[in-house]
Amino acid sequence: MTQPSRVIYLPPGVVPGPAAGPAQPHASPTPGIPFDRVFFEQVLPRSIAAFCTQVDCESSPLVELLTVDGSTHYVKGISGVADLWVALHTTDPERDHPVQVFVAYQTILRVAVHPGDDERRGRLGFALEATVPDGPVTATRA
Repeated sequence: MTQPSRVIYLPPGVVPGPAAGPAQPHASPTPGIPFDRVFFEQVLPRSIAAFCTQVDCESSPLVELLTVDGSTHYVKGISGVADLWVALHTTDPERDHPVQVFVAYQTILRVAVHPGDDERRGRLGFALEATVPDGPVTATRA
């Protein structure tokens, strides 16, 4: 039995968001879901840059993404976005190599940004000059 190519299997207890209607400028493709394509393309990179102008981010800021299954992903960058998921370049304190993770927007519970000055998490920081589909995002300090 073959599965349709656009099927996303969600963890128990997670329900799909409402179907996206016709695209509108700056409108969320998945209404009612706070962390969506617009969030990862526009809001998060700018928020990280603004955070680092307000708080001393001597090293890369640490971005943690928590999903409903209890997993914490330490995000170094955004590899790609689609209407239903985001591809993240992540690291893990338990591994010495980077990992690319595809996460359905409906499964994202929380995104947290930390100054990243914790020596125990040295290689986990977000790349401030990450490239997203619309071009490079660069943070500057005031």
